[in-house]
Amino acid sequence: MSEKLPLIVAHRGASYIAPENTIPAFEIAFQEKADFIEGDFWLTKDNEIVCIHDSNTRRVGNKNIDVKSSTITELKNVDLGIRKGEQFAGTKIPTLQEVLEIIPEQKGLHLEIKDNRENILIRLKEILKESNIPADKIRIISFHRNIIRAAKKHLPEIKAYLIFGWYFSKGNYFKSLTRKLILRKLNTVNGDGVVLFADSYIDEKFVQTLKDKKLDVGAYNVEDAKKAIKFTNCDVDSLTTKSPLMIRKAIETKII
Repeated sequence: MSEKLPLIVAHRGASYIAPENTIPAFEIAFQEKADFIEGDFWLTKDNEIVCIHDSNTRRVGNKNIDVKSSTITELKNVDLGIRKGEQFAGTKIPTLQEVLEIIPEQKGLHLEIKDNRENILIRLKEILKESNIPADKIRIISFHRNIIRAAKKHLPEIKAYLIFGWYFSKGNYFKSLTRKLILRKLNTVNGDGVVLFADSYIDEKFVQTLKDKKLDVGAYNVEDAKKAIKFTNCDVDSLTTKSPLMIRKAIETKII
């Protein structure tokens, strides 16, 4: 087991307290000592990249509009904050540029691409070229294998991780079959790592199997101290959580 602690990644920012995928959530996450923030991104009708989880604004906003078929001006008219409390009223959907601007030095971004169209990578390359953030402080992550392949084509200098969701461990799969399915899918992309839903199929042996393939290993949905300590002991490279400060305290003290 490595002596190095995993990086703490704030899932959609400090989304336990602030509206997910917003500047307030990301700023609080950094105040809570997150190493990276994680946000979800789509390409708009007018070729801007915006940070929002769903393909529409219904769940998080005060009105329902489709992200891909709307302009940045239309999307900026949606209020994301009021559902989290009056103190967040008026909070807007941020652009990727706005997210990059608030990342402190030595901190980074797990940039999850929800949009499965390859042209989002072309626009992403343009935006990152104009940004001062170093390539090693960006991770492109996605459930879409075509996006990971396209990321390695358009942005080879940036690490790209394939994500695996809860359905790999919550279905009628044995742990051994879950691991085999993950390895099989990883063999179809030329990625740099994997982000796994935090569940019982992850153990020290499986993490080592992935690392033997020169892959970085992250776990997400890490929302309690017991899980955080378990995966730290398994030598994962990152823990993604809604509550960065709580998880950091857990792994630094190893008190459950």
